[in-house]
Amino acid sequence: MKKQQSTQKHTLTQLISLVVIGIFSVITWFNNEKKEQERKQPTPAPTVSQSTNNVEIPSQLGNYDTNMAKDKFGQNLQASVDYYMLALSWSPSFCEEQRSKNNGNVPAHLALQCNQASKFGWVIHGLWPQSATARSADEHPRFCQGDLAQLPENLIKQYLPESPGASLLQGQWEKHGACAFNNAEDYFEKQKQLFRSLNLPGQELSRKELFAWLKKFNPQLKEAYLGASRNELYICYDKSWNVMDCPR
Repeated sequence: MKKQQSTQKHTLTQLISLVVIGIFSVITWFNNEKKEQERKQPTPAPTVSQSTNNVEIPSQLGNYDTNMAKDKFGQNLQASVDYYMLALSWSPSFCEEQRSKNNGNVPAHLALQCNQASKFGWVIHGLWPQSATARSADEHPRFCQGDLAQLPENLIKQYLPESPGASLLQGQWEKHGACAFNNAEDYFEKQKQLFRSLNLPGQELSRKELFAWLKKFNPQLKEAYLGASRNELYICYDKSWNVMDCPR
């Protein structure tokens, strides 16, 4: 009798063990299948930051002219144009820095960008004609057509969603654009075209993460050396508008 009970107990133990092993195997298989399905899922489309369709453009822009005489780097007519640098600014960090410098306030000329900071991610700072031999900002081409007149408001307003500041657009045209373009509209269109050709992350990333992200979602940048500063990203183009390495 005892031998029979022992045999039954052993059989029950084996059965329980088999059930446990079976359950564990099913769970393991399910988890592996889930991981495999996740691996096969297509990479999510990149989150692009320039969601500025709801930007409220002021009816009047006021005075936004640039005074060449007050520019700290001044004019440079001798420097050659050897390549171009597209400078993009991460708006949330830029605006935070401006508030920090101004006791929590935003300078009037930055009101559009920084009073609506949540609507802006990456924005265009400017498209800069550059000299290959320059070692400082004042050695690049600057103010090549002199101190130009203020541009019409209707032209400026077209490009505020990508470059959210009338003073910014006017200043970039006079300082930089006029050194490589015959008119402001062509300049603004070119920098907008380059900007819109990029997939850009909609969240703040470290420099290493940013470069990795950009190279993953922008094949044209994969082999290029990119530049960056505290709040800015730099992408360089040759005179045929092919991506090239930025200076190291």
